[in-house]
Amino acid sequence: MGSKNSGLKLLERKVDELGLRREVEDELAQILIEQKIAALRRRRGLTQAALAERTGVSQPMIAQFESGKLNNLTLKTLARTARALYASLKIDLVPRSTLRRRPPPSTSRTRLGEER
Repeated sequence: MGSKNSGLKLLERKVDELGLRREVEDELAQILIEQKIAALRRRRGLTQAALAERTGVSQPMIAQFESGKLNNLTLKTLARTARALYASLKIDLVPRSTLRRRPPPSTSRTRLGEER
């Protein structure tokens, strides 16, 4: 188990060195949502077609989302999916302590009072 742990630490260091932390975390969060929807749908005894009907989307859209091939799922559709699965949708903004603190691009300044 120690080598697995050190392998993960090495991977995390590389992700940080390459500046990919945010992209990796975003991708993992998306995968988790997809897995949760698919698992909850199965637990509720629903087919993809039944969930699609309850949600108001097509069955292929449910299949694409569950397989990670749908990248433009709206918050509205996600909320309808949660309701169709008798689940709550929880959205949270969590500051990332691993990122360097930088002002957003639109508010960065070159000199006192001058905007870029």
